[in-house]
Amino acid sequence: MANTASRKEVTCPNEETFSKRDLSQLDDREYLLNLKKRIEHCRVPLSGDLAITHRCNLKCVHCYLGPKRRDAQLTRKELNTAQFLSIIDDLLQAGCLFLLITGGEPLVRDDFDKIYRYAKTRGLLVTVFTNGTLVNDQILRVFEEFPPWMVEVSLYGATAATYEEVTGVKGSYKKCLSGIERLVERKINLTLKTVLMSLNRHEFSEMQRMAEAYGAKFRMDAEIFPRFDGNKTPIQFRIPSEEVVEKEFSDKSRFSQYKALYERFKNIPAAETLYSCGAGMTHFHIDPFGFLQPCLMVRSVRYDLSQGDFLTGWQGVMPQIKDKRATPSNHCNRCEKRILCGACPAFFELENHAEDVRSDYLCSIGQLRYRSLRGALSGGQ
Repeated sequence: MANTASRKEVTCPNEETFSKRDLSQLDDREYLLNLKKRIEHCRVPLSGDLAITHRCNLKCVHCYLGPKRRDAQLTRKELNTAQFLSIIDDLLQAGCLFLLITGGEPLVRDDFDKIYRYAKTRGLLVTVFTNGTLVNDQILRVFEEFPPWMVEVSLYGATAATYEEVTGVKGSYKKCLSGIERLVERKINLTLKTVLMSLNRHEFSEMQRMAEAYGAKFRMDAEIFPRFDGNKTPIQFRIPSEEVVEKEFSDKSRFSQYKALYERFKNIPAAETLYSCGAGMTHFHIDPFGFLQPCLMVRSVRYDLSQGDFLTGWQGVMPQIKDKRATPSNHCNRCEKRILCGACPAFFELENHAEDVRSDYLCSIGQLRYRSLRGALSGGQ
């Protein structure tokens, strides 16, 4: 049992509408479930992304930002150091705990260490997404002094030829491995991840083995989506949905995770709102230019932080995402398998120019996951 004497309640507007219980009478699991419900009810922005730049030193073929990610003109439009630090103060006041610092490639900014250090010293649990090629002594020193919650490095191949076919930059593979090795040497909490695509599918198993050799966690994502400017070029690099599920479930732990996920959520009622995730409810995204969004992909609901502070945008604009209603023709919100496909209206809009027109690719992946799990779900495994 945890020490219940120090437990605190989450308070929020209209608190009386939420059923209270004596926290001291709850066991750990009940306490955490109660806390989760209170956070959702109160719309506490518990986690969020801070994309401090869209610039990147690589030219990955699947990137949703497209060629502009290397545009030096973006520098003049990005928020400056003081503006990002002020935003971090606002996030803390609003109740944020988990912060992802991402890009583009966040390490291209000369002030990355200042932004990161400030977020850490203010008490946030910080994850950093990076391609690993720009990890240097200065970055390592700040990570050693203020260890990140996690550093996630993108690994696009197990050989230089494959990795650089994806990234489009000669010598980037060697730099990536050097960055990974230096992080491992400093015992930084590390995850290696890959975007599985037609260019690197043949090296999937070897990338997994590399992660094991480094003592790092490993994850994959094959759900490539179009660029934000509407260009669908990245979709050509998708692999067949059958292969996605085969590779996912080659890992027994991943199979067990999906099984548990489905069993937990299979009976959730049909959602009336178009979006049923935590975007704009407990999660947010802030882009390099100071626009607040519910998440990375939802771009139809935005608030310019130059016109006001975070709480103004969070309380006054982000709830608009829940005003989007599911239409009678939207079958995804009524599908019992929707927890397995990652159905996302923002993904649908990028692919089909409509939030309520499903992605056949995601649907196929979800159906195949369900078929693969069916034996286990009926007690076969």
